[in-house]
Amino acid sequence: MIYEILYIIPSKFSDSEIDGVTERVNKALEDAGAKVQNTKNLGKIKLAYPVKKVRHGTYVLSYVEHDGSNLGKIEQFMRLSDDVLRHTIVKRPQGIPAMNFALTSYQEPLSPEGKRNIAKKDLRQKKTKSTEPETVEKMTVGDLDKQLDEILDSDLTNI
Repeated sequence: MIYEILYIIPSKFSDSEIDGVTERVNKALEDAGAKVQNTKNLGKIKLAYPVKKVRHGTYVLSYVEHDGSNLGKIEQFMRLSDDVLRHTIVKRPQGIPAMNFALTSYQEPLSPEGKRNIAKKDLRQKKTKSTEPETVEKMTVGDLDKQLDEILDSDLTNI
């Protein structure tokens, strides 16, 4: 059976230390009898609320093959580990999905040179509105009263 494990590594670890933490978690998974199929660093993102006074975390997604017999051992390791802030384990009956995941406030991990690979954004923006301001016809109070009376009279006749 394939299991999907998503865990958050706290921001106290630098981007260069994230790989070491991921290797330690993968080794613990293998010690529990799981076979790690795929591991992907999804990047650093701001958490919705502070967890243990931590505001940012690096999300890591792993797919493991496990028979489910001692899943409690994996759960216990993830819960007690200082390297993992939060985690979730989900059974995947369909196997590993082929799609790529994208986080909305994604921050690329550092490259080996210590720089971030930032994609250049397309500076050309499509104009959705015309640049000319709309002209609004001004009404007098008398015209407004007349329209209001027409609306109220039409509503009463429809009943």
